[in-house]
Amino acid sequence: MKLISPKLHGLIDYVLIIFLFASPTLFAMPKDVATYTYLLATGQLVLTVITDYSYGMFRMVSLRVHQFIELVISIGMIVAAFTLFRYDERSQPYYAALGIFWLIVAIFTDYSKKGDGVKAPIL
Repeated sequence: MKLISPKLHGLIDYVLIIFLFASPTLFAMPKDVATYTYLLATGQLVLTVITDYSYGMFRMVSLRVHQFIELVISIGMIVAAFTLFRYDERSQPYYAALGIFWLIVAIFTDYSKKGDGVKAPIL
């Protein structure tokens, strides 16, 4: 059962991007973890603006490819939380929770074009 429309998914993507860019300051992340978080935010921003849905601006990537990329990223963040970030007691739960959230959003989104009502970009 797909509970999240492509339009809502686009809104979630932009809120997530803002959250990712603000996280290093909000959570006083170490410099290396902050760098990874900024890179992740930038990558998500690029993916969002080039995806072919309501909130995409350039529409070069299909929703199915967007889904695959987000599934890979979310699983990668969960794995990174318990390997790469295991030394930092703040970064580990942050990346684990963010990865799980991202995975849930990716799984429960309807990636068909029929659920995407608006055709004009948000920006």
